[in-house]
Amino acid sequence: MKFRHFVKILFRRVSVNIRSGPLKGKKWSIASGSRFLNGDYERYKTDAFLEHFRPGNIFLDIGAHFGYYSSIAATVSEGEGWIYSLEPRPMNIEFFKRHIEINHFTNVTLIEAAAGEYDGFVQFDNRHGSATGFVCGDGNLKVEQVSVAGLIKRGVLPFPDFIKIDVEGGEMKVLADLEEFISVKQPKMLVATHGKECRDFTETFLRKNNYSFRVLNPEAVSGDTEIIAIPA
Repeated sequence: MKFRHFVKILFRRVSVNIRSGPLKGKKWSIASGSRFLNGDYERYKTDAFLEHFRPGNIFLDIGAHFGYYSSIAATVSEGEGWIYSLEPRPMNIEFFKRHIEINHFTNVTLIEAAAGEYDGFVQFDNRHGSATGFVCGDGNLKVEQVSVAGLIKRGVLPFPDFIKIDVEGGEMKVLADLEEFISVKQPKMLVATHGKECRDFTETFLRKNNYSFRVLNPEAVSGDTEIIAIPA
């Protein structure tokens, strides 16, 4: 077992108050890392999120990780609206549940699954850190995958007002799965792209579906960008 993984297991239930930022004063696991505890995690991205998210919004957090954006949405909402979060990685799920519990958020639903184009089980690469897991054919972990469009069609999920997607290269499949709804309902979106192909696909998708969008970190050259998208 890697030392960092051991530390996370050992201290996962020890929490402190976040020092600043949108979750200032909220409790967070000390084992999640100083970037969260300092309150400056992904500042440019959280600023864009806060600019466009509204209390009462239905928020869909695809690739929820430790629950940082889900927690921001729950904090801003103050019990209004609802947050639906998808996360497949077992360790992340444990941290997510802990953060929701210790902060007494009551309007958050966690779906323990990856998002993709179909329901079933897929291989997931779990070997490169908590924030970099991804679905792939030679993954070391089997996880459940769901079609978010399928959940909406079956009435399991309402269609959201705001969608965040951060799935380490799977964004093309998630967007394709949801296009029939996105093209009509036009939710606000915050999309992380991973690689040039994914960035090009995402920008083409947004133009096709009549979105105005802004790349939050245009200096990125690898295609690993964050894009905020608003209906035009």
